[in-house]
Amino acid sequence: MMKHRIAIIGSGPAGLAAAIYTSRAEIETTIYAGEEPGGQLTKTTEIENYPGVMGKTGPELMVGMTEQAQKFGTKVEYLTVDKLITEQKNGKTSVVLNDGSEQEYDAVILAMGASPRLLGVGEDKYWGKGFSTCAVCDAAFYRGKNVYVVGGGDAAIEDAWALTKFADKVTLLVRGSEFRASRAMQKRVLDNPDKIKVMWKTNLVKILGERVEKIVVESEGKEQTLEAEGVFFAIGHLPATGFLKNEEGLLDENGYVVVNHEGWPTMTKIPGVFAAGDCSDHRYRQAATAVGMGVSAALDCERWLNFRRAENSENRSV
Repeated sequence: MMKHRIAIIGSGPAGLAAAIYTSRAEIETTIYAGEEPGGQLTKTTEIENYPGVMGKTGPELMVGMTEQAQKFGTKVEYLTVDKLITEQKNGKTSVVLNDGSEQEYDAVILAMGASPRLLGVGEDKYWGKGFSTCAVCDAAFYRGKNVYVVGGGDAAIEDAWALTKFADKVTLLVRGSEFRASRAMQKRVLDNPDKIKVMWKTNLVKILGERVEKIVVESEGKEQTLEAEGVFFAIGHLPATGFLKNEEGLLDENGYVVVNHEGWPTMTKIPGVFAAGDCSDHRYRQAATAVGMGVSAALDCERWLNFRRAENSENRSV
């Protein structure tokens, strides 16, 4: 019996977890890792909130997951997928790669992840040096420190609140004159001015220091320099789904992949195309949840392939 062939697009926690499961199930698995493999975890210095992992960096965890997937036979290609060709007559899906080639698969798992929105104020050089986009992940590293959170929505307030458990001072930098957050979240801040300070109509202009030491902010045309030991961005995420935008009904209004189709929790509207991790999850965005979603997608994919094989066999015997 010929092995099924699947492609996994993305090499973060969701994609690698899926690959470990599909490869162990003896499904011929290829990961398209892109030009920056490993996902957002490669920008994490120390991991404290992943069960069973202590004293490892994000890159070390991703190397270990990659090696584990390869141990079971996963092939890793450092190519980018530019397009999907779906719903072909033979029921398969093809991926068009950035080297111009085209490969056909029995199923595809989308696990491209999502990237935090950035401002381009020099933050790139401060990853792991006082700059973060995940307070839930990194708040404990800022015990007793003076930190700033950029944003005015629910996520920004959630991050600021998480930081109050550890940081000495927490300040929200809000671009407008009011929050965009829900009333309940606004109340959490406005009722606790001793815990979270708000600077209205304020934009972050620059970060200074070898690590985050100071920030420059602008408000109503005037700039000022403030002491700082940490800066967190909470201004949204961009799912890496641009190459899918022409697939009608595959993405929601924010660009996230829509799943839970025809009784398969991780399948999209396209038969045989599944999704996992941050490209389909706008809420949690954690490595542990991405791994769980990757495992779910792999199990759904395996069962769907077996179901389809049995269905095709029945049709041939009639």
